Amino acid sequence: MQPATSNYPRIKGNEEMPDRLVLWGPPVVERIPDDSDYADYLPAWVQKCADVGVTKIVGGDQTRALTEAAHAVGIKVDPYINYNSFPRHGWARVTYGWSLDFLRPPVTAAEARAVMDSHRPIYDAPKVTTTMTDFAAKNPQFRSLTRTRSFTLQPGDDLYLSAAFPEVRAEQNQQFLDTLAKTQGDGIQVEFVLGNEDENGAVPYGYEDRTVNEFQAKHGKDPFELPNDDPDWLQFRADYVTLALSEMRAVVKQAKPDAVFSTTLIAGEKEDYLKLLHDWPTWLEQGLVDEFYIWFRTNSDLDALQRQLSYAVEVSGGRTPVIAELSCYHPGSFQQPDQMLRAAEVAMDCGADGVGIYRSHAVEQLDFWPVLEKMSKL
Repeated sequence: MQPATSNYPRIKGNEEMPDRLVLWGPPVVERIPDDSDYADYLPAWVQKCADVGVTKIVGGDQTRALTEAAHAVGIKVDPYINYNSFPRHGWARVTYGWSLDFLRPPVTAAEARAVMDSHRPIYDAPKVTTTMTDFAAKNPQFRSLTRTRSFTLQPGDDLYLSAAFPEVRAEQNQQFLDTLAKTQGDGIQVEFVLGNEDENGAVPYGYEDRTVNEFQAKHGKDPFELPNDDPDWLQFRADYVTLALSEMRAVVKQAKPDAVFSTTLIAGEKEDYLKLLHDWPTWLEQGLVDEFYIWFRTNSDLDALQRQLSYAVEVSGGRTPVIAELSCYHPGSFQQPDQMLRAAEVAMDCGADGVGIYRSHAVEQLDFWPVLEKMSKL
């Protein structure tokens, strides 16, 4: 299997630079996908994207209508499915009431934006909502457990199934195949999101019998006598994630050989990734992804961006395109236009093969369309 290489050259001075500009998120229009006339509202929105230089939409709305509208103006569409190291199939999520719930003007009004920009949000009334997928409910034997080995979720806990089970990996693979078939997208992205971590930033799960027994057979050590972040124990669990990713790629490529199979994961220091079971240097070495995205989500520190992205570019060594995913949506993200543009400049200077903004709602509400246009010309 040959690793993918970048094929998006553009001349800048004496250098070849990529012309890729990515936008994450669904169309921001006055209809929802279930509306009968939803497709009528898409051409104007995708044209707006094309006018500022967007070449790919990631995520989208999981409809074929968006893919067709985007293709009409030369934009590619890659839907995504968010994913944890071991697939999440439920949670005991803690939600809050917020003072912004009592915003007086309509949230879409200009005066509402002025209030939101100056208001310091206050939270209250925590509420725990527990969910579980049908697949998890029918297959408790696939649960991934923490050291307590309890099947009862505590507030804030996620419910994971173990990637050690082929049935769990197969169920997840089907989700990717179904999404690709439904949208007729150009590719698909595995969006690695954060889940439960211990006080050292390591995943606390993987203590189900199957994983524990297989680790003991290989290493002759008991995980219960090791810290969560023991290097061998981390690597062993991370190898299951790599296996799952390789199987995802295989089924996607079998269904659509020219599909772009990509991953995005949240940026961190090089020692952070394995704690989350993200052994992405191995992914690139094995040619498992066609494009590799680094997501700068809740950190707008430019020094961190430069350091973390440079490391990714160095590890890639030109084997796999590296794209910087810059958020203007999350708390702590790049929400000032000049800040976002400077972040994109730093990313390109680090050797990124492209840049993009997460996500469409924030681009619309913060009026970052001119920023996208400037980014397209870097």
